[in-house]
Amino acid sequence: MLVWKKRPVEVANLLNPAFCSILLWDSIRAFQDRNIQGMPYPLSFLVLPVVLHRTTRDALPKSIATKLHVWLQENSEIFIGFSERTRQLVPYIKEAILYGIHLEIIDINNYGNLISYKKNLKKGHFNIENEPNICRKKAEFFGRWLANSGEPSTIFTMWGIRP
Repeated sequence: MLVWKKRPVEVANLLNPAFCSILLWDSIRAFQDRNIQGMPYPLSFLVLPVVLHRTTRDALPKSIATKLHVWLQENSEIFIGFSERTRQLVPYIKEAILYGIHLEIIDINNYGNLISYKKNLKKGHFNIENEPNICRKKAEFFGRWLANSGEPSTIFTMWGIRP
């Protein structure tokens, strides 16, 4: 991964550790609301590839009642490039986790799971329908959905990737 000053502007803006750590925090917090043990570390590597990719993000269901495996079967086009996108985002996800730990909004508990601190992060002065807020809402939804979707190994198998 390039040092900050050498990153292309688009990459620095979209994948900056502050924004990515807030997306992870939203997802971890929502997951933790349903499972107090926190989000298994490997699942955090699914959040950004889903939430930051507009086609995948827009295809997410409206309700967590939709079963993940059924949704994946009905939306098989999202598999195109997913594993490569996920692989490419790994360093940015790790950077975002470390940044979140530094900011004390994310931590790793004794089980090795990611937990969120119950801080109120400001939504900012954004229109509710702008892309950053949509990403945050989808990250929160995705965290709740993952918490209802089974074991991490099963979830990764459904997505066709290995942790």
